Amino acid sequence: MIRINTSTTMKKFLFLFLFVLISLSETSSVNAQELISKDSIAAILRDLKDKSKVRSLIAAVRKGDEEILTVALGESMTSVPADAGMHLRIGGISETFFGTLLMILSDKGMIDIDEKISVWLPDLLSADKVTPRMLIKNTAGYKDYVTDKDFVGLFTKEPFRNFSREELIRYSVKDGEMNFPPGTDQRYSHTEFTILGEVLEKATGKTLAELYEDFIFSKLDLKNTGYTFNSDLPYPVLHAYSSDRGIYEDATFWNPSWTKESGTVYSNIYDVAKWARIFGTGRLLKPESFKQLTGPPDVNVDPEKYFASGFGVMKGWYIQNPSFNGYSGGFGYLPSGEITLIVFTTQSEDTASYSQAYPILKELTKILTPENVLD
Repeated sequence: MIRINTSTTMKKFLFLFLFVLISLSETSSVNAQELISKDSIAAILRDLKDKSKVRSLIAAVRKGDEEILTVALGESMTSVPADAGMHLRIGGISETFFGTLLMILSDKGMIDIDEKISVWLPDLLSADKVTPRMLIKNTAGYKDYVTDKDFVGLFTKEPFRNFSREELIRYSVKDGEMNFPPGTDQRYSHTEFTILGEVLEKATGKTLAELYEDFIFSKLDLKNTGYTFNSDLPYPVLHAYSSDRGIYEDATFWNPSWTKESGTVYSNIYDVAKWARIFGTGRLLKPESFKQLTGPPDVNVDPEKYFASGFGVMKGWYIQNPSFNGYSGGFGYLPSGEITLIVFTTQSEDTASYSQAYPILKELTKILTPENVLD
């Protein structure tokens, strides 16, 4: 995680999408009969919602393809109950779609993930030394525009503003410096996903929305999932709230364009839970491509916990923990036990409710997968 001295508001923005590597206990298989009853899980979630003080909580628990529980608690808006069918912004979980899409295109011969990106972006800083593989693994070395004070100030002032890829990339490269030489280290960077989005569109001649629709959304019948071009969300919508600008306000329709390929996918709990198993088993990829997707980067990292291709791999778990524009998420798939855990929360006026989805997911693992606890 990047650490710099900044204001409280900026710290919250810097937290967005920055992946926290969590140590896990040893992974082992989880049998279906070891999962506690649906009513017990629901009671635990109600208790966790109350303790976390969140405005709403939507969660799903799956064992293989079996739905154990889907629950919605709290309010979307005043006097409007949260509903599991409501659409929301999934933030960094978008990166699990993005990494999979890259490998699908590789499998189909539509892009070479080891080609220098100067083929498509000849004028970009260090493009002659960077590959798509480095970008998806965050080893290219581009500075994260989210750490730029000018960017943070502009977005805080104008949350409905539309940001182009070119504009966001300029924040990263404006001083002509990289974080490190390409391929020598790893650091999370929204910039690298944004650059990769531009590369994929130039390499294929299609927009990312078209690529997602052709190769993932339509293919899997994810009817409640889509690529966001603007502030809009399809009805029904789970409303989100934020105190990032010093007041508690509805942030549902803040423009997500600043996230680009790090967070422009929307969905609902049913589609995300369905996707988690498909993603976590590599169903859309050739075995070698799935191995590359989930494998560590070609730099020195802890083999027990590392950032793979837009998600964390930690002793068998595939994890994401987005938090942005008032939405908070926890995404976990445990291949050895075929367990899917998905949690989304929204913030209440109590600041203690900020970004509580992943802590709630961790509490669930203590009950549902006691030998595979996220701590």
